[in-house]
Amino acid sequence: MKSAQVDIRPTTYRTVDEYRCAVQRLGVSPSVRSVSIDSAVGRVLAEDIVADRALPAFDNSAVDGFAIRAADVADPGLLPVRSRVSARSVAGRQLSTIEVLPGQCVQIMTGSVVPCGADLVIPVERTSGFVESFGSDEVTIFSLDSKSNIRTRASDFEVGDVAVRAGTVVTPAQVGVLAALGRTHVRVESSLTVALLSTGSEIRGVGTELVNGECHDSNAAMIVADLTRCGADVHLEPAVADDVDACRAALTRCADAADVIVTTGGISAGTEEVVRLALAGQEVEFVSVAVRPGKPQACGRFEETPIVCLPGNPVSALISYELFVRPVVVAALRNPQAERTMRTVRAEGETPPASAIPRVMLGVVDGDDATIIRSHSVGALARANCLIVIPPSDGGLGPLGEYPALLLDSVASTRRGTCI
Repeated sequence: MKSAQVDIRPTTYRTVDEYRCAVQRLGVSPSVRSVSIDSAVGRVLAEDIVADRALPAFDNSAVDGFAIRAADVADPGLLPVRSRVSARSVAGRQLSTIEVLPGQCVQIMTGSVVPCGADLVIPVERTSGFVESFGSDEVTIFSLDSKSNIRTRASDFEVGDVAVRAGTVVTPAQVGVLAALGRTHVRVESSLTVALLSTGSEIRGVGTELVNGECHDSNAAMIVADLTRCGADVHLEPAVADDVDACRAALTRCADAADVIVTTGGISAGTEEVVRLALAGQEVEFVSVAVRPGKPQACGRFEETPIVCLPGNPVSALISYELFVRPVVVAALRNPQAERTMRTVRAEGETPPASAIPRVMLGVVDGDDATIIRSHSVGALARANCLIVIPPSDGGLGPLGEYPALLLDSVASTRRGTCI
């Protein structure tokens, strides 16, 4: 690894909420692409669909029947009324203008252009029935409908109306609207792609043989498992050793492949922190956050791509991921069912150690009770089903021993992400 002089002092000291807001301000969002409307169902629109034409484009009949002047049947007391059928209007291209004169009507089919002069369509069921000879045959109108049975021009959309809003998850019915407006393609958000990079010369992929001093990459495995469960796609970059050039090359590949980059390891106060060194000159801020574990954090942009850098210890990585990364991923995916549940639990077990800053402890929740797990080992991860937030204290329990707990209980997304 190439050594370099680097200022390891944090540039700021943040509360959890302040740092969470900094990550949110990165604006993590899925990329946008154009798809055909028959591939748009279930995708999130990235644009307002604005009508460039009136819909319907012309007055048309809502029923099969006879188009007539309302004045000719204005007095229901004079029914039945006989009317001469002057012409027929059927759905499709209207080659010539048809006009309804007083005392006449036009035989009309559903969806057909309403003739000039007509302002009412009588359903065929309220008449003596269709005729065959136009200009000579008559129809008897027995009763009236309470409606005009005319779909007027622009009754759905005027030119310039927003038909479907950006951010809408497209349904088959909305595909019908898009087609009616003449749209063949729409811009949609792709599924969020997260690039994940673990660092450290001691890290080896799961399934490989280890030698003394090496360990398997548990960070990538657990974070990928949750990201895909939330519905994100994951670009999993092979773990890199403590080599600045190799790390920077891996980050470049991540930036090319993803909407946001997440790294683990290489950001603490040592002099050989590979991620910190590889990000020199980038718009990335290394900070110290008031929480234990997970104090060292970093976020910003690498080659214009949002990046969030987590500690390398597995428990610290998990807690940091839950506090800072997962919320922005779930928000970007518009997947509220994947949001974690936060509630108050009664803590049991050993009294948490005194700390001047908040602590996040692994725990086991059972009903309204929870047991705090004092260990920050990998083994503790196997038992934990919640994260318990302990406020700053002198070591004593809070009021009634009650603490907020983040339950690791999300429901899987209807769309499972992929890992490549």
